[in-house]
Amino acid sequence: MSISDKLAYSQGRKDQVPNKLLAQEITSAEDSERLIELIKFIESKPHRRLQMDAALTVAYVGDLLPKMLIPHVDFLIRKLKDPIDRVSWGSMIALSHVSPLVIDQMYENLPEILDAMDMGSIVGRDHGYQILVNLYVVDQYSSDMLFILLEQIRKAPSNQLGQYTERLLGVIKPEDKLELIAALEERRLDLTNEYHLKRLTKNLKKLYK
Repeated sequence: MSISDKLAYSQGRKDQVPNKLLAQEITSAEDSERLIELIKFIESKPHRRLQMDAALTVAYVGDLLPKMLIPHVDFLIRKLKDPIDRVSWGSMIALSHVSPLVIDQMYENLPEILDAMDMGSIVGRDHGYQILVNLYVVDQYSSDMLFILLEQIRKAPSNQLGQYTERLLGVIKPEDKLELIAALEERRLDLTNEYHLKRLTKNLKKLYK
């Protein structure tokens, strides 16, 4: 059965089960040739829905076995600019999974990642943010990434602020806590939702300890 026949759209499905099964098939056998076939299929620009399914299948591969995506990082970076949203944010999801294994390459392509975060969907921004956090934990990039992460905290929609803060809380370095506190105290002034305020206060208490 061809790659396209195994994708959800080809089977008349609207769920992701066929795409996840294909990703499991590829990763369980560590079938790099099959993954290359999938990527070439995306590049051939088939039907829009097939492109979306294929891109999400690549993301599922990254979730299951990130090392398989290492040779394909340049392709994924290019696809951040794809006009089809699901192809773009599917590529960002894939990059978030593989990023700890190719951290220098992530830093080299930081402008493209940030541009895609600014232009893309909530899903793309969320996974792009995880790439930034993964970069921050690497000492040589911590200083640069702290500035960028704090900018993300300052401009995050109120309903995303809590999760962004908590992801950074788990890895924040002692010497950087005061700057994070300052950024969060700034956000306190513009939050109106009671739940968001309570979550902010809870996270600040952890930092003040």
